[in-house]
Amino acid sequence: MKSIIIFYLLCFAFVDAFAQNSENTCEGKQDSILHKFVYTKVDEAPEPVDGFLKINEVITKNLKLPPSTNYYGLTIIVFVVEADGQIDGQRVKRDPSGDEHLLGNQILRNIATLKWKPGKCNGKPVPCMYSIPINLDPSLSE
Repeated sequence: MKSIIIFYLLCFAFVDAFAQNSENTCEGKQDSILHKFVYTKVDEAPEPVDGFLKINEVITKNLKLPPSTNYYGLTIIVFVVEADGQIDGQRVKRDPSGDEHLLGNQILRNIATLKWKPGKCNGKPVPCMYSIPINLDPSLSE
């Protein structure tokens, strides 16, 4: 049994890519890692093909914590969902394991195994920045 339960927040307040109203309000910026334009606000947000619950399932099943560690708190991962649904430009914004990014890098590897529906602007698939905050709380162990 895992000694840690993972909760992730997929609130649109925390996600860089979020759906807008019917007006053309798509926005973006030059990505410093990919060196290309990516959208940060789209008409239709990217999502995993198997649904958002699949994210929790994949992370909970595959996250391996080093023995005798006390890592808990907020991990924030950021990536770009490309127009073809591939993941690119992965980065860790925050990780309780520090500069080593032990947790964030594991989570990114797991997220990259999922198939994604791309974000859309004016009905067309576009590369879209996406972030996921994940709260690791060992006090909620099974």
